[in-house]
Amino acid sequence: MNYEWLTLMPLAQAAITLSLSGFALLVILMAIGAYGGYQAGIRNILTIAIWSIIAYITCVQGGNFLVDLINRFWQNGPRLVAFAIGNNPDAALRLDPLIEPGFQVPLFFRVVSFIALVLFGFFFNRKAAWKGPPKEPLAKPLGLFVGGLIALIWTNASVVFWSDFQSNGGTFGGPVATILNTLPDVSLLLPSLIAVFFLILIILVVFYFPRVWKP
Repeated sequence: MNYEWLTLMPLAQAAITLSLSGFALLVILMAIGAYGGYQAGIRNILTIAIWSIIAYITCVQGGNFLVDLINRFWQNGPRLVAFAIGNNPDAALRLDPLIEPGFQVPLFFRVVSFIALVLFGFFFNRKAAWKGPPKEPLAKPLGLFVGGLIALIWTNASVVFWSDFQSNGGTFGGPVATILNTLPDVSLLLPSLIAVFFLILIILVVFYFPRVWKP
C-alpha cells in the first residue's frame, strides 16, 4: 500500500499596513480620554483638568508670559511709584527692559514645568473637596467632555514642544517621532474649548454651589 505524503506549504501573505491620518489618531486619543472621563465623572477629574489648563496656558501658549510680565513691571516701575506718591506718572522715566525682549524661555524648562503642574493636578485631586461618585445626571456626560479636553491638552502640548524642539535643531527617530510628526497642531482651537470649560464650571458653581463642595 502506497501512501501519498502531502507537504503543506505556508501561504504567502501580503503585509498589512494600517495607515492612520493625524486627525484620526487625535480623535482616538481624545476618545480614550473621553471614555475615562465618562467613567470617572466630572467631579473626579476636575482638579486634573484645571491644573492641565494652567500648565498649558503658562508653559505652552504663554511660554514667555513671565518674561513679559517682569519687563512690564520693571519698565513701568517709576511710573507706578510716581502714581503711588501723587506725582504725574507721565513725567516719570520709563526704564529699559530688564530682560532682553527676544529672550526665549528654555524648552526644557517649559516641558519640565508642564509635567510638574500636571502632576500637581493628580496630587491635589486625591483630596479635592468636590470629589465623589458621579451621582448627578450630567456628571458622566460632562466628564466625557472634560476627559476629552484633558487628552487634547496633553496631546497638543506634546506636538507644540516637539515642533519647538525641531525648530531648535533637535531631532530623533522612532515611532514616537513618527506619531508626533503626524498629529495636527490645534493650538487655535484649544482657547475656545478652554473657554467653554470655564463657562460650564461657572454655571455649575452658580446653580449647584452647595453640591459642588459636598459629595
